[in-house]
Amino acid sequence: MHGKYFAVRTLPLLIGAAFSCQAYAAGEVLEEVVITAQKRTERLQDVPISVTAISGSQLENRGIQGAANLNALAPNVTVKAAQPGAGLIAAVTIRGIGGGQPGIWSDSATGLYLDGVYIGKTQGALLDMLDLQRVEVLRGPQGTLFGKNTEGGAINFITRKPSGEFGGNVGVDVGNLGYQVMRASMDLPQMGIMRLGFSLRDERRDATVANPNGRDWNDRNRQAHRLAAGFDVSKDLKVDYAYDHTHINEVPTAISLLSPTGYAGLYPSSYVGGLDPVFGLRLRPAIKPYASSGYPTSIAGDPGRDYYTKLDVNGQSLTVSYVLNPTNTLKYIGAKRKMHYQEMLDLDGTPVDLFNAGKNTYYDTSSHELQWIGNAERMNYVAGLYSFKDDGSTLTDQIGQYFTFGFAGARERLLYYKTRTNAKAAYGQIDYKLTGDLTGTLGIRRSWEEKQGYLWSTLDPVGSAGMTQYRDFAPQEAKANFAATTPAAALSWKLKDGLTVYGRVAKGFKSGGFPLEADYAVQAVRPFQQETSTSFELGVKSAFNDGKAQLNATLFSTDVHDYHINQLPPGGVSPVTVNAGKLKSEGVEVEGLYQLVDGWRLQATYGYLHMKFKEYDTYNQYGALVNIADNTQASYAPRHQLTVNLDGRLAKTDWGTLRGIVDYTFTSSYLNYHGQKSPIGTNVAVGNSVEESTLPALALVNARLLLSGVPVGGPGKAEISLWARNLTNVKKQTTHIDIAGFYRIAGWTDPRMVGLGLNYKW
Repeated sequence: MHGKYFAVRTLPLLIGAAFSCQAYAAGEVLEEVVITAQKRTERLQDVPISVTAISGSQLENRGIQGAANLNALAPNVTVKAAQPGAGLIAAVTIRGIGGGQPGIWSDSATGLYLDGVYIGKTQGALLDMLDLQRVEVLRGPQGTLFGKNTEGGAINFITRKPSGEFGGNVGVDVGNLGYQVMRASMDLPQMGIMRLGFSLRDERRDATVANPNGRDWNDRNRQAHRLAAGFDVSKDLKVDYAYDHTHINEVPTAISLLSPTGYAGLYPSSYVGGLDPVFGLRLRPAIKPYASSGYPTSIAGDPGRDYYTKLDVNGQSLTVSYVLNPTNTLKYIGAKRKMHYQEMLDLDGTPVDLFNAGKNTYYDTSSHELQWIGNAERMNYVAGLYSFKDDGSTLTDQIGQYFTFGFAGARERLLYYKTRTNAKAAYGQIDYKLTGDLTGTLGIRRSWEEKQGYLWSTLDPVGSAGMTQYRDFAPQEAKANFAATTPAAALSWKLKDGLTVYGRVAKGFKSGGFPLEADYAVQAVRPFQQETSTSFELGVKSAFNDGKAQLNATLFSTDVHDYHINQLPPGGVSPVTVNAGKLKSEGVEVEGLYQLVDGWRLQATYGYLHMKFKEYDTYNQYGALVNIADNTQASYAPRHQLTVNLDGRLAKTDWGTLRGIVDYTFTSSYLNYHGQKSPIGTNVAVGNSVEESTLPALALVNARLLLSGVPVGGPGKAEISLWARNLTNVKKQTTHIDIAGFYRIAGWTDPRMVGLGLNYKW
């Protein structure tokens, strides 16, 4: 499935599959999907990009309120918590590219957007989003129209605008584990030039894992609200404003101790780079009794400590659209977002005072974008200017008997750092109809960026002069500049009505920065450079049987240069980010939608992914740099992903329409972090084996029985639903991490939840 001629061999098969399916679909016509992936309104089937659009009704039926539950709903898309316990920090990859560290000093290679506004960091990104009209998942580099940090792709959450007509809905869900959700949304009648709408959501749930030494783990306490206003100033001038707020105050997800092994299992000889094997041996007896590979029902935290995850987000956006003439529109998008994230985690999953880590992060962003969107007889075009600024700070508090891993005398480390970004860009893209059936696309973006980093660190108490040099340093400050040109070109050929093939080449880049949580000051202020990628894509989009079926497929190959790798330097316990590698990602994506018979619809997606390092320079156990590309398997790269959604009308009665909805997602096993295939040889490095790094395959089933259109009086109708999430009660690891080579911890799936939902719409 991979190799030099992979795309050439496979594309004819995909086109043939599209033709062969034309005889099998029957029933109702599929709804036409309209997207804004290229900054203007277009039919999804006409856009020469791999895009999945998930409608608001689909999101509602699946219980999706934001990014947290998007995993595998689009092919080759992985969304999860970044590490055990950090349930609000996102690790998002598309085609195996993304990830990023959980600190604000690091960027992800997959961009998250809310109504086109960039959500700057992964911290706090797994929040609820209200009034979603649809979610657009764009796969492959989007560096031309979206800019930096979209090497893997972009996910754009698009909210519903107030209609100007009186309407809304109220609802409640209750379920096991004390689960309850109350929600309400309303559009008010238009008042002069103003349209106004608001929405509210309150979610609560009891804890899922007991804690004999404190508050139980993994509860839910989340509130969100949103206000949207539209102003129809004139026929040509429209203004839209939105404010959203999220408040979360929960006990973190449970962390369990898997094993007290780590490097010792991979490297039985003494480690001469600085880690203390004697300490490792001394640590194991203290924590070994608490280790377990089974699903935890009770985990004791450290006595007397309070563990928490808190998040407050406030966002504002203003969009002004002015129609210059029938073919040209100017649009301005301005936004400000403020985030305050706090956590205190027990990072060992035992009652031993081993390693507790806290963060207190403030992060603010502001952005401005001016777009010129137009069309001529044979041409569509968009041009824009963009500016983005962020300003963030984090105070980390590391507490515990062993958190310095053998460096005597220290029980607490305080690290404070700040990061600032000032980014600007100019871009343009033209679609030109070369013939009646052949359209070419050409675009380019130039980006400039300045980043600043500042930090200080202290230990309390300081145990020795050597340790002072190692972990305690005075304030440090550094600046770095980055720039990139990211073009894109595509050719789309309409073979016949309902059948289009396209080819696309695009470049993307991920910003550089400073590894501000490093052990040594000199490492923390040494910048790592930007990462770049080039992607080739061949695709087919088809609609057939009079609009009753669709089949889209894509082949892709992406080369990443100066790949960001987290290395553990000799003598260190905190990884630093460096440019140490070259990576190739290639695969297949297939999406099908079939109206089987009247009232029954089948939707399925499949993603195949193969990733391979071409270069990976890092340190071995003797402190020497080695290229371990041939001995390393890439992380966040499940070989197979499959989703199947069946939505069927079971009965239509005077009391409403009864539907059954089943949603199945499968993700094959993959590595949570890069793993080494063999512990023997010249290209063995400090790190973990494939066995230690592998997460198990995960198959989840969600289901809903929905009675809609129930007449209960008044202007609207009611909906009643019975629902289940994780219906088969799968209990598997969803994330794990190695702590400095001495022990491993894990996070797990949420247990099965079942409940009843009531909703009234008018």
